[in-house]
Amino acid sequence: MTRGELLNFLEKEAKRYRKEALSSIERNKHMNNLSKQDILRLKKDRQMTQKMIDALLVDFINVIGNSQGCDYGLYVKHLESADRT
Repeated sequence: MTRGELLNFLEKEAKRYRKEALSSIERNKHMNNLSKQDILRLKKDRQMTQKMIDALLVDFINVIGNSQGCDYGLYVKHLESADRT
């Protein structure tokens, strides 16, 4: 797998994962440091929570790209759209 293929794969998976992220985080709370109270707070303001999830996904993928010498240039708007070329 090339660097570009890896980044494209991560973007595709992020698009799929982003809408189920909060329930996945809650389901796997034994693997993170979030308490029940933390999860309730995240659920209370779902719009802000989704913004943070999207920002973290985009930042993470771009950081991986940069570490591989690739300016991938992924934006949140790309997670919300069809595959880009």
